[in-house]
Amino acid sequence: MSRADLIYATATAPQVHADGFDPDTPVAGYYRMRLRSGGVFVAIRVWFGAPPNHEHADDPTTGRVLDRSHRWQATANGEIIPLDHVWPQCADEPIDEAEARRLVKLQRWGEAEGHDVVADPTRRADPNETPILF
Repeated sequence: MSRADLIYATATAPQVHADGFDPDTPVAGYYRMRLRSGGVFVAIRVWFGAPPNHEHADDPTTGRVLDRSHRWQATANGEIIPLDHVWPQCADEPIDEAEARRLVKLQRWGEAEGHDVVADPTRRADPNETPILF
């Protein structure tokens, strides 16, 4: 048995090429994550494209809608959130679009029924007050 020759006097490490996860490159899709420790799961959508229509700003001089360039973007339960707040933390839990819709509906239900923790995913869940969610 022999080992590869290593020259310990060189300043650089040997180059190892391995395929794997690159945290600097977002992957479009649906994910789930908690926005805080002890919070409920939210649906994260990541995509590359133009901003949603409600994010377009008006030119202060002409009043016309400004053209926005395509970029990586994210939403948490349908609300715009900075991509760096969720990527790459959400990357290990991909979900399908149906599960994402279910998580969004769950938050809307929490808002309607007055369940603060479910309605606001940035709050910590209190096990004595949080409803059981199936």
